[in-house]
Amino acid sequence: MKRQEKLQVCDECRAEALRKRSLYGQCQCCHSFGIQSDHCHSCRDWPAYLTGNVAVWPYQNGWQQAILDFKFRNMPWLAEVLAAELAPALPPGYDLLVPVPLHRYRIRERGYNQSELLVKALSRQTGIPWKNSLERIRHTPHQTGLNREQRLKNLDGAFALKRGGDVTGKRVIVVDDVFTTGTTLQQCAKVLHQNGAIQITGATLASGQGHF
Repeated sequence: MKRQEKLQVCDECRAEALRKRSLYGQCQCCHSFGIQSDHCHSCRDWPAYLTGNVAVWPYQNGWQQAILDFKFRNMPWLAEVLAAELAPALPPGYDLLVPVPLHRYRIRERGYNQSELLVKALSRQTGIPWKNSLERIRHTPHQTGLNREQRLKNLDGAFALKRGGDVTGKRVIVVDDVFTTGTTLQQCAKVLHQNGAIQITGATLASGQGHF
């Protein structure tokens, strides 16, 4: 517990993220690093109900290592530390946090859903309610290494509204660990919109689109 309370991201790492943003740019819509544009190839065709995504780090170096530790190396206690970095970047005016779901097979393999842990920590730190509104109804291969078209096909029909996951009239922030092409966010947003959410945005710890 003491380790958890004392652990935090250092000022040098925060400064490095700011330097990357200043030097290489960051898409103003989806927050992909290495892009100097209001919209980029990842987000230019997004529907109106999906307003954007925020990402605080480029997915590389120490930031990548921290996320991999959190996600795959049985370090769920990192959720509080990582949420403290993401919380100040959350857009105002939203009233529900929703984690990107994992299939039950993946949870059994990993032991937890890192996005759900992150959402719970964000809710505690910000006061924004959270709900497991989505479920993954189709077990899919990992997205790593797939191109944009393959990712879209891989996730087509993979998500559905969970029983009791009502989002009618809600402005929803979909939370995940890393933004790559935006495919996961788009598929989740589509289901939420079809079930009554009036506005949706994403929030991720990092963006994997950096061109440095």
